[in-house]
Amino acid sequence: MRLGVKPLAFLGRVVAWLLPTYVLWLKLAPLYTQVLAALSQPLISILDRATLLWARDTSIFFWPQLMNPPPHPPAVPAEWIEANLVLLIPLMLATPAPTWAAKAKRFVLALAIVVAYQMVDVTVAIKFGYANQLDPMSYAPWKRSLYAFLADLIMSVDTQVVPFMIWAGIHFRELVGTLTSSPVAKKIAGRSGAVSPEKPTPKLRKAKASS
Repeated sequence: MRLGVKPLAFLGRVVAWLLPTYVLWLKLAPLYTQVLAALSQPLISILDRATLLWARDTSIFFWPQLMNPPPHPPAVPAEWIEANLVLLIPLMLATPAPTWAAKAKRFVLALAIVVAYQMVDVTVAIKFGYANQLDPMSYAPWKRSLYAFLADLIMSVDTQVVPFMIWAGIHFRELVGTLTSSPVAKKIAGRSGAVSPEKPTPKLRKAKASS
């Protein structure tokens, strides 16, 4: 099965969906940040310590739940965590599907995966804040280094790589079908194929001559 769309047409659809998605995102980002903070609070509380999370604009503030927060608590800039939605949504909407129901299911699956990834992203960023800024003595040196590495790694793939990974993973079969049916793939397959039956091998020619 193939995606059934030409590359330039697909690119045009992505760009067409990208503009309204970005405009809408500018309005919804602060509200979504509150949702992401609420979803991430149980996860960081389980994996580290009881932590209070709250959102302001596109920043997620955090502080140990058993302590009174200072006037200026540390915060995670959530805009770079959430920005992958601006690319993932157009990619999913621009990709054709056999039915509208199948397209809706794929879209919901993509959103579920990216939200789960963002929750892990927020958790790693907060653990980095605890281990390297707020409470470094409670963490072994290798843990501080690990959280720093994970925070840098996740930040480097957040915006561009993650949307394509999720999109490609959901449409893996269609993408493979598109690649194998391309002219280049057919040409390579033709070069590496078996000998044509219309042209017998030398052994077959010899056998025919002796008969």
